Amino acid sequence: MEILFIVNWGNLFHVSSGCDMRNNLFAEALSEIGHVDIISFRQDELAPNIANCDVIFSKYIVDSHNYFDFIRSLICMTISPNNPYSYYRTIKQKSDIIDSFIKKKEYDIIACRYVEPAIRCGLLKYREKLVIDADDNPANTLKYWAARAYFAIIKWKKLYESKKIGRMVSTLFNSILCSFCSNKSESLSPQTIYLPNTSIIKGSAPDSYEPTVPRILFVGWLDFFPNTQGITHFVETIFPSIRSTIPLAELRIVGNGQQDFLDYLNKKDGVKAVGRVDDITNEYREAAIVIIPIYNGSGTSLKFIEALQMNRPVISTPVGTRGFDDTFQDGIHYLLARNDREFVEKTINVLSNVSKSREMAKNGFEMAKRLFSKENFIETVTDSLSKIKH
Repeated sequence: MEILFIVNWGNLFHVSSGCDMRNNLFAEALSEIGHVDIISFRQDELAPNIANCDVIFSKYIVDSHNYFDFIRSLICMTISPNNPYSYYRTIKQKSDIIDSFIKKKEYDIIACRYVEPAIRCGLLKYREKLVIDADDNPANTLKYWAARAYFAIIKWKKLYESKKIGRMVSTLFNSILCSFCSNKSESLSPQTIYLPNTSIIKGSAPDSYEPTVPRILFVGWLDFFPNTQGITHFVETIFPSIRSTIPLAELRIVGNGQQDFLDYLNKKDGVKAVGRVDDITNEYREAAIVIIPIYNGSGTSLKFIEALQMNRPVISTPVGTRGFDDTFQDGIHYLLARNDREFVEKTINVLSNVSKSREMAKNGFEMAKRLFSKENFIETVTDSLSKIKH
């Protein structure tokens, strides 16, 4: 089977975020059922780390926008809300590049991640072969961008789009070969297949839970707004209250970020923001607890599953557990912090009760290992596409 995989968002071989991890996993799953040619509109490395894959094009191309696109989109989605092109304009340069490769070679499957890139890359003309891994619900993604908008008119437009786009996506997904989503509660059509996120972190989970210091760990890409917002709130509002009860408590923050933001975090008492590290498993091994103070976002939080897979007790806000709350139980597999007071109290309880925390970490680890493994992810993709194509 010949497969074409288009990468438009995130990276494929430089894994530094949840988007990158899912790109990598999806490509590996596709390579299990056939040879994969990769077209990347990101500046990624040219030598793939996945067997049975070849990068045939790699160049960063900007999705340019202008004022007339803004007006056109607003009018079109009002007049024709079920038309995919009412929301996103095809980037001719990208579409032409993809078409040129498809003319040279017959592909059985044309795959892409996310709805917007599929439309912008001109892939809808290949609907009978098209596979879209939506991952996040576009309506919720638009709400996220609305929350970040500086101008009221842009905020309003994003919210207006989010109300309109659901039916369009459902109609679109009914007309393509296959679609996947990461959050069962955000299913985009009856035909969409649930494909939960998982981590591809290198290294095995620590065998035991014997923390030597009351270390709190946060792992996340610090250039991503929900992570920036969440860890800032934790550092400024929650962590000082924890330190007032446990003075030796320390907060370690791991993940790529702007140097000025890392410097800001490092000025806080008991906080050490180290940026990117070579061995993330060692960070988990030395942690007494992993926190997920996330208050914004869509899809599912990969850091939640990753922390459970590393055999560590986890405390999360409700947004941090989105998509997983019907599988993992508060108080058994992890702890849910519904407000700042609960975050403080439950963190202190974990740091003060090693035996109870060890049991919770074990429960979460076993459930995550059983249901959210890399093998399960790949099997879901390969089985689904193999059945459809045959």
